[in-house]
Amino acid sequence: MRNSFEPRQHEMALGETGAEDYEKGIHVTGWALVHKYFVSARWGRKFHGLFLDYGCGTGLVARNLVGVGRKVVATDISKNMCRIARDVCGVEVIVADCLNLPFKDHAFSVICVSGVLHHLRQQLESAFFEMGRCARRGICIVEPSATPPHLILRLLFFFHRAYEWLLYRTVYKHMRRKYTYSIFEGPLDPEKLRELCEKQGFQVSELRFFNQIPYFPPFPMTLLPERLRKHLVRSMFSPTRGTDVEIIAKRC
Repeated sequence: MRNSFEPRQHEMALGETGAEDYEKGIHVTGWALVHKYFVSARWGRKFHGLFLDYGCGTGLVARNLVGVGRKVVATDISKNMCRIARDVCGVEVIVADCLNLPFKDHAFSVICVSGVLHHLRQQLESAFFEMGRCARRGICIVEPSATPPHLILRLLFFFHRAYEWLLYRTVYKHMRRKYTYSIFEGPLDPEKLRELCEKQGFQVSELRFFNQIPYFPPFPMTLLPERLRKHLVRSMFSPTRGTDVEIIAKRC
């Protein structure tokens, strides 16, 4: 039987060895675009006070919140991830496990979570307990959704995966790639996330789906004009399903 601490040790190792690669990667995919245009700035406009970037990685959420004038504290289990986040965002960054936050009750007005909970599928109850304990006004979440996107987009992602498979067996065959996907991650049920928010005393005010923009490496999204990139992100929103979900929950 696996030790219950193995997933956390695995996540820590990924962050320590692949922090630099992770920071480079978020700029060539559509993930940074979603945060810049729709997600983090929306949270910053809707809420005020002190924000916590929960499982900050290299600070993708924090840098967008700082960009709209919000005060942010960030935390992550990886020292290397925290180092990059501190250098990039210029905010207070604390090395800590998200399942045991070193903060007082209701220490933050809002806790922001982006791409973290799907690494904690086995510990979601503990994660939401800590967020509920430390958040005073709201919780904002972006996570991969178990709700499948529409057929056309699924076909596009199929071609994307086939193209990546070809690259990994040709161009990337002899390259060392430090950052890899976690063996413990996977998409989450949006309704389960809603239930966990409500269990901690938060009412979901917004739940909407969007789709990551497939990109075809080694051609980064930044090759496209910014106006076109913005249009692509907007066109990927869906009222009913998608590759990812955004949830905004407010204290009842």
